[in-house]
Amino acid sequence: MLHFGVWTLVGLFFATISYAATFTEGSRRLSFADALRFNLVAFYLWGLFSLLIFRFSRQFPVEFRPLKLRNLLLHVPVLLVFAAVHQTTHLVVYWSLLPQLKRQARTFEQYFGMYFGFGFYIDLIIASLIVIAAHALLYYQRFRAGELERSSLKTQLAEAQLRALKMQLHPHFLFNTLHSISSLVLEDPPRANAMIARLGEFLRLTLEHSDQQMVTLNEEIEFVRCYLEIEQVRFADRLLVEFNMEPATLSAQVPHLILQPVVENAIQHAVAPRTTPGCIKIEAKRLDNVLRLEVRDNGSGIRTSDGSVERQGLGLSNVDARLRRIYGEQFSFEMTNAPAGGLTVVIEMPWTV
Repeated sequence: MLHFGVWTLVGLFFATISYAATFTEGSRRLSFADALRFNLVAFYLWGLFSLLIFRFSRQFPVEFRPLKLRNLLLHVPVLLVFAAVHQTTHLVVYWSLLPQLKRQARTFEQYFGMYFGFGFYIDLIIASLIVIAAHALLYYQRFRAGELERSSLKTQLAEAQLRALKMQLHPHFLFNTLHSISSLVLEDPPRANAMIARLGEFLRLTLEHSDQQMVTLNEEIEFVRCYLEIEQVRFADRLLVEFNMEPATLSAQVPHLILQPVVENAIQHAVAPRTTPGCIKIEAKRLDNVLRLEVRDNGSGIRTSDGSVERQGLGLSNVDARLRRIYGEQFSFEMTNAPAGGLTVVIEMPWTV
């Protein structure tokens, strides 16, 4: 319906032009009804023939990479046939529907001879333009399909890379935890059993969300608490933890397991090497359209020869890589040594719920 609606509009446009042209000096007056019949017949025929031309072009496309010479050469006789058949049909319909044409020629053969040559030439040009339009549409459709396929592949690749980065955290965490358990098995079996039980709970939560890249901050904090319970068994009163979470932030979306490697890094550098209690503070707040997560400890910080801070270890490297994959450049991940001692890790990401 849309196809013939377009051709109807084209016919109305040219009928108006034909009718207006009769007002020029010395011209014979043509009624608008005759102008409308004349043009609608012409363009409705092209509406029918254009469908055939589009179908032919789709079946025998002219490709240039590589060049399909057979299809290109096939278009030459086909266009000649289309133009001849269209012009013949055109003249037959005009002769049947417009009686005034019979005053210009006594017989149809005479009328056909008067108008076929010029009409065939015009029809050949129009048919060629329709073929060009058909191929332009086909190329555009293929281009869009290719773009969608490339976009889909790019998305799948990014998701696969994120899954790979996420899965790297599990063996990294498990190796560290199992090492802690092995050190307690002989020294303190009850604490080792408690640690195993909490590890099982942590793995259960991890498996329940294994196919998710994003979770709410409330769920992420639940993972962190479960992890800290494991470490609490190991360090007892040497590990102190404070949570300061703005209630509104708990519904925000964050990457799954984004805080656990940061907290684990704080335990390794601020708690494990010391005999005195180590404190870890975890905060979350909203700053306009930004979610700010902060993890602070009272350890010795991470320092290099020039006094700067580097992201060391697999866990922190994965945090940076995952944030970059998910948010591009719309995030920040900073680590600073506090003047009084300790390390502060700040993650800022777009606010989403």
